[in-house]
Amino acid sequence: MADDNRKQDTPKDKPERKDDKASENRKKHQDELLDEGVEETFPASDPVSVKITK
Repeated sequence: MADDNRKQDTPKDKPERKDDKASENRKKHQDELLDEGVEETFPASDPVSVKITK
């Protein structure tokens, strides 16, 4: 049997690797942490409120 007549066993969609998914999850988590940090410090131009008690 000639190799030319054989079907190629290549999937049409490349399966996602665990490393790719872990990397994507890590990036998403970092983006969420960055967004939270920006929200917590907004607006940066406002002065810090300090209350002195004696």
